Amino acid sequence: MLRTVPCHSYHIQIAIIGAGELSFSDQIKIVNVQLHLLLIHLFLLSPRPLPGVVGLSVARALSQKGHEVLVLEQSNAIGSGISSRNSEVIHAGIYYDKFTMPFKSRFCVEGKKLLYDFCRDRDIPHRSCGKLLVATDAEQRDVGLPQLVEYAKRNGVHDLQIVSKEDIADPYSKFYESNVLCTGGVFSPSTGIVDSHSFMTGLLADAEDSGTTLALHCRVEEISCDNVVICAGLLADKIASSILSSCATKENNISDNESGTLSYSEESSQIPKQYYAKGNYFKLENQKAPFTRLIYPLPDPKGGLGVHATIDLSGATKFGPDVEWIGTSTNNPDDIDMNVDPTRAESFYAAVRKYWPELQEGNLVPDYVGVRPKLLHPDVGNFDGSGNNRLRDFMIAGPEYHGVKGLTVLLGIESPG
Repeated sequence: MLRTVPCHSYHIQIAIIGAGELSFSDQIKIVNVQLHLLLIHLFLLSPRPLPGVVGLSVARALSQKGHEVLVLEQSNAIGSGISSRNSEVIHAGIYYDKFTMPFKSRFCVEGKKLLYDFCRDRDIPHRSCGKLLVATDAEQRDVGLPQLVEYAKRNGVHDLQIVSKEDIADPYSKFYESNVLCTGGVFSPSTGIVDSHSFMTGLLADAEDSGTTLALHCRVEEISCDNVVICAGLLADKIASSILSSCATKENNISDNESGTLSYSEESSQIPKQYYAKGNYFKLENQKAPFTRLIYPLPDPKGGLGVHATIDLSGATKFGPDVEWIGTSTNNPDDIDMNVDPTRAESFYAAVRKYWPELQEGNLVPDYVGVRPKLLHPDVGNFDGSGNNRLRDFMIAGPEYHGVKGLTVLLGIESPG
């Protein structure tokens, strides 16, 4: 049995370690763990701010299956972490090769339908506005776009439409976007946008309707459990490594490390290291919103989906995210500057003007930052796909991976997670 101890003591059946209130720098001992979500029969432990979509979804699903669920939150609110620092896009399932990214390809397509149904049933603000993927040169048009269409078909997405630059420029065409410059495109009608905060509130409301109790300003420091699921976002590998180390210490009757800090050792851990990719967003000001739907370039070979244009439910336009790789030596996400680097505006202007040349100088204003957990990094081998392609996918590492019965670790859970 896996154990984390002391203070208020609970024996529970399943533990889910999710992203929550602890910061990495809090010198957390694996025997002195602050809980973010405690579920009787199950709990979520939080090492970063506030429960997000994954944790709330798990709480909802378990309570609806009849588990008695108590959610304990150190803070005074939910959902201000990574789940709210994204583009708020409902993805269609276009980008993911099912043979190398089976989890992303499957979960994105299935999740899209479930998400739309959930939003419609609960009047959660959302809109199926569609997305136009645009090529800016002949090679992207003739090679890149058809490849994405093929990926989508394999994933069960059959509603994409290849459109010409003439269709996009024709005011009588349903694909008309007067401000887009391109050599051709693909229209995805099932891509949409959602109010992420309303979505998370809806998940919590469902959980509470099924008997979940939410208690804010709470802290628990001792648990005992038979099964642990770690969905801790940026800290998932560190927490998993600490738990595995703790299990090995107890099994070998070795004294606990006095520092007790959450750490990651590539030499000793069976869990792959997560790297960090910072994504900057800029918002458009002093210029009329140029598009009626989402506009995406082709994916960036250096990572990410390219600097795209998204429209929120209020009609405002923002651009991003880009990909700003954090150095491989950074193990503490608290060391990442969560402010937009204004010097990156130059690269944003260049990227956006490839498909919207009328963007005027000075009209992009720093907005916000998100950070994605990645299992690959350009400074580490095999980033080009020549090596372990499974590291491009979500990773669900169970006992068959690390050898500890009852432990499941979710790694690399980024978009479209």
